Amino acid sequence: MNFKQIIRDYFTFSRNERKGIIILVVLILLLAVANKVVFYFETPARIDTLLLDSASHKLALINDSLNQKLPLRRLFTFNPNTIDSVALDSLDLPKTIKHNLLKFRRKGGEFYSASDFKRLYGITDKIFGQIEPFLIFDKGQRSPIPVVQKKELFAFDPNKATDDEFLRLGLSQKQLSGIRNYQNKGGIYKNKDGFFKMWGLRDDQKKELSDYIIIEGKDNSTSGKLTVKDISIELNTADSIQLKQLPGIGDKLSKRIVKYRDILGGFYSLSQLKEVYGLNEQTILRIKDKLTLDSTKIRKLDVNFGDLSELSRHPYLQKNLARQIIKFRTKNGRIPNLIVLRDSMILNIDEYNRLKPYF
Repeated sequence: MNFKQIIRDYFTFSRNERKGIIILVVLILLLAVANKVVFYFETPARIDTLLLDSASHKLALINDSLNQKLPLRRLFTFNPNTIDSVALDSLDLPKTIKHNLLKFRRKGGEFYSASDFKRLYGITDKIFGQIEPFLIFDKGQRSPIPVVQKKELFAFDPNKATDDEFLRLGLSQKQLSGIRNYQNKGGIYKNKDGFFKMWGLRDDQKKELSDYIIIEGKDNSTSGKLTVKDISIELNTADSIQLKQLPGIGDKLSKRIVKYRDILGGFYSLSQLKEVYGLNEQTILRIKDKLTLDSTKIRKLDVNFGDLSELSRHPYLQKNLARQIIKFRTKNGRIPNLIVLRDSMILNIDEYNRLKPYF
């Protein structure tokens, strides 16, 4: 069989076969065209934007909670030659350093001094500077050091503060020893200036502690003004000068309170003072009996006409929430009350309760 015969056998079609092929090609072309054209006549499904925005907001809240940093574990004195894996795990050290320490010991290695420990793979100068005070190598070589504590600023009386309180304020053991030596000789701090004359107190520490020193019955200012007793201050109308009369409230804290109050629109609860940067619960407990609140002084949010920048400036309204409120009022008209936003799932219960006094 030659090549021409093969062509005739496999590529020669009868009349009916040719008609069938033509019809099949036409159908394929029609289907291809229809597949492209059908989208022009399709009506897209309606998207519930409010529900979508609400779901996005809730997802953002969940992500924020998951991304919150866990508090750092504390350091304590330890012997790198004898500490077990359980105790080592509780130290605030990178995992690679813990692994390298155990690996070094398994191979028979031993640390004889801090300089030996510094040579451990993974130890940087910064890490070593933090760890070095807590290293011990021989029993009794180094006296126990108190567990390191995160520095915390709060109102304190230097004549009555405990060792733990001074350490929490960021003072060193050496500075604490100086305070106790002075007091053991009968010394009493009569005012801030007297405390600031303490040997070894740095300028940055004086600046940090200035607003938190309270000496009961004594002069707490550098100007010689006596502490005002039995004062009563209306929080929503007081200026920074009036707030400075409160125990533990200095120039910085008084200005922060006024600034936050103005952004907030006024306080409806003394618990909101916890939101002021640098104002801790101990100081709030000392001043709460000297404060009053007039809720009629609260400045309301213009939820129906405020623009994005105006609404999002409020501490309780993030930009995402402000945008959702604007979208809602644009679509549905005037917002009569905050319940509408709560029932529409724009605000959750916590947000609703926090914002209610400002609407």
